[in-house]
Amino acid sequence: MKKETWKSIISAVLSITLIFCYPIEALAQSKATLSMGTQVVLRVNENFKAENKAENGTINAVIDSDVYSADGNTVLIKAGTPAFIEFNAEPNGSWGKAGRLCLTQAYTKTIDNKRIPLRLSSCKNGGSTLGGVIILSVLFFPLGLISGCMKGSMPRIPQNSTFAATVMQDITIE
Repeated sequence: MKKETWKSIISAVLSITLIFCYPIEALAQSKATLSMGTQVVLRVNENFKAENKAENGTINAVIDSDVYSADGNTVLIKAGTPAFIEFNAEPNGSWGKAGRLCLTQAYTKTIDNKRIPLRLSSCKNGGSTLGGVIILSVLFFPLGLISGCMKGSMPRIPQNSTFAATVMQDITIE
């Protein structure tokens, strides 16, 4: 009789444990993680040319392809989601100095509307006219020194250009 009582008690405890623990496990599986370092491809929506001045701003872009969770089962950022790339422009200058445009970081949102910071590391230079300035200065000296007023060009980013960015921190998405 004692053996049957203990079996019943153990069965009851195990049953109650399973009833209470199973829903917790199911809830834990409904969360997904976007891991730090996950690569995200951004596609620029518009032709962009920096102005001839030092400035900071944003460029409109979209996510190029779906971004999945670490386990590869859940889409966390859908393709076509708006993204914004932050830039820093250095102006072009005299003596043919080219302008420079650096894309430093970006951000977008997940399917549950959480803001995701992204790291970019891309700089573009405009065209330099230093060679032409030197040739004109030498050939037509001293009048050629006026060519020192020639400026280089500012960089351009054509529409549909893509940039690889990485997620800056782990983010849990429900």
